Amino acid sequence: MSVVKTIEDGWDCVPELTEAVEIYENVGHTIYEINKCKREQELCSIIDELRNMCIDMQEKLDEIDESLEFETVDDEDEIDE
Repeated sequence: MSVVKTIEDGWDCVPELTEAVEIYENVGHTIYEINKCKREQELCSIIDELRNMCIDMQEKLDEIDESLEFETVDDEDEIDE
């Protein structure tokens, strides 16, 4: 397992996670419709949108090197050590 030193204390150091969440959030209107609203979209459109979201999220998550471990450091000078 490789250790990556970063000044980020959140998950900004793994941009693919943010991108995967953005993909999910882009279908928020559909999820809201399913949970809270009357039917507006066609069923096939909803299914296609959710399938595409899953595929896109899977591709983005597959880009992440799961063997990395992140360590937060206080100063950028500590990153190069």
